[in-house]
Amino acid sequence: MDTIRQTRRQNRLIAATLFVFGVSGATSMLMGNLMPFLRERYDISYAHAGLLLSLPSWGNLASIFITGYLPTYIGRRKTVLMTSVWMSVAFAIVAFGIGGSMLLPLACLLIGIARGGNTNFSNTMMSTLPGKKAAVGYNLLHGAFAVGAVLAPVVLIACTAKNNDGWQAMSIGVVVLCLVQLLVYAKMNLPEEKITKSIKTVDRSFLKNRSFWLGGAILFFYISAEYAIVNWLVTYFKDTGILSAQVSQLMTSLLWVVIFIGRMIGAALVGRVSRRILLVVDGVGLLAFFLLVFFSRSQLPIFIGIMGVGLFMATIYTSALALGTESIKGNDLGVSIMIFTGSVGGVITPAVVGLVAEHAGIQAGMGVVVAVTALLLITIVISVCGRKNNEE
Repeated sequence: MDTIRQTRRQNRLIAATLFVFGVSGATSMLMGNLMPFLRERYDISYAHAGLLLSLPSWGNLASIFITGYLPTYIGRRKTVLMTSVWMSVAFAIVAFGIGGSMLLPLACLLIGIARGGNTNFSNTMMSTLPGKKAAVGYNLLHGAFAVGAVLAPVVLIACTAKNNDGWQAMSIGVVVLCLVQLLVYAKMNLPEEKITKSIKTVDRSFLKNRSFWLGGAILFFYISAEYAIVNWLVTYFKDTGILSAQVSQLMTSLLWVVIFIGRMIGAALVGRVSRRILLVVDGVGLLAFFLLVFFSRSQLPIFIGIMGVGLFMATIYTSALALGTESIKGNDLGVSIMIFTGSVGGVITPAVVGLVAEHAGIQAGMGVVVAVTALLLITIVISVCGRKNNEE
């Protein structure tokens, strides 16, 4: 009977966590799609746009670091409520044009703070699950994130189909969605935790674990590639004229649809396929298909390339995270530091793409992403070769 109750509690926890992380996917990745509208309204340069697109990563970075320690003092629920509330504030600034372009940097920073809190909380919840259920949970979790990221651009296209200013209505809808997310956080039944009010009692033994740092290294280059692709894809296709404005917006949804499918496949493959083999195949596939996107000048190969990129991106993050978190089950600080390590790449790369694009054109800017995907593959190979055969 206790086992049945425990299973039900775990399933309810998974369901609630999937919802809040799905909302995070719909909201935190939307700025890349909104950027063409914001550039037009406020006459924003590529370099300035690159800075704005990197600011969520700065906020994400700070939030992930803080939320690794804060639960020790005030608990997980209060911590995630304190961070996630800023997403609604950020989109209120965007929707109503509060402060004009002057407050856009603040809005982008707040989006990152909220995303970091959501990410650390959700991944920690999954890390509390037992064995195989945790690995499946990670794939479902990031699948839910992908669902949110798929639906948001589609809704944006619907809102702007007849009125180019419809993106403001979309932003107001996002504010409402974020308030619902806060309500779910307030009502969730969370696992037991120790609130010691002393950081000295936190277990730091994971810092000596090789798998922890190998997973973190893969996350660094993966998040660099993901953030750059997601944030610049629409602008790249639109400004080069390769695709129309509406088709360019749909490319982000196509990418996330395939990522979602890939993550569901990944959840089904848990325990059947070696993570080492999966990571290497993903690294090779991502580089190959992104090169196809980069060199293509017509719709069909671009569509094929985007689908391939999404499919091979799908399980890199979850595989690296499952690999690295084996030694940090339920450890808020451990999850925080690992995600923090990966998120540093998301701070640097979008800004670098913007700077290169400003001086050498958007095509050269996207060339930076090619280099990053190549470095990701190299890191995966080094990490896989560095692990012992019995480490699986």
